[in-house]
Amino acid sequence: MSTFFLPMLAGHLIADFWLQPASWIESKRQNGWKSKYLFFHAAIASVLPVLFTLQFALWWFVPVIFVIHYIIDLLKSKTSDNVWAFLVDQALHIVLLWALATFVASHGLSESFTDFWIYATGFVLVTAPASILISKFLQPITQTPGKPVKNDASAWIGIIERILILIFILAGEFQAIGFLVAAKSVFRFGEIQKEGNKKAEYFLLGTLASFALAIVVGLGIKIFLKI
Repeated sequence: MSTFFLPMLAGHLIADFWLQPASWIESKRQNGWKSKYLFFHAAIASVLPVLFTLQFALWWFVPVIFVIHYIIDLLKSKTSDNVWAFLVDQALHIVLLWALATFVASHGLSESFTDFWIYATGFVLVTAPASILISKFLQPITQTPGKPVKNDASAWIGIIERILILIFILAGEFQAIGFLVAAKSVFRFGEIQKEGNKKAEYFLLGTLASFALAIVVGLGIKIFLKI
């Protein structure tokens, strides 16, 4: 695998999850190809991955990614908003970047830059991308209506706890994860009791999914870096 895939993946995750407001997603669903935000998003999602490679010779990746990203998002806007549509959409985007980086790029990044992008991609992955994936995973289980994930206090708590777990794993302090689980449970215990079993189920499933995802990403980073 070409190491150009790593900065391109990080750029895609930032463009798709941090630089795409919920209003843009809703506009794409309502207006399809007529939505100006579909064009804006495809432009950002094509420029940022190539920009992160710092390789101007790969400029022609931009129109290729733009056209294919535009088509994929247009098709997705016509499908149901569920976890499977989300996973297929992301898989198509990532396969495109992997194919370009692996079969077209003639050389790769230096080892130091490669290590940096492994860390960067892992930390980006456990932020907004993980929040949206967990939300869509919980949607059919808890029978909650589908709605865009907002970066409110609850979302930020989840993001910060996953970042902390990632840091603990990379530092080899696995026991600290247990303290984090205990601390979160203590602070949320009263709220869960008031709001009933449904809230407790949502909290437990969300916490387990959040922690599991962060642990998998952390172990993946350690495997890639051989540490």
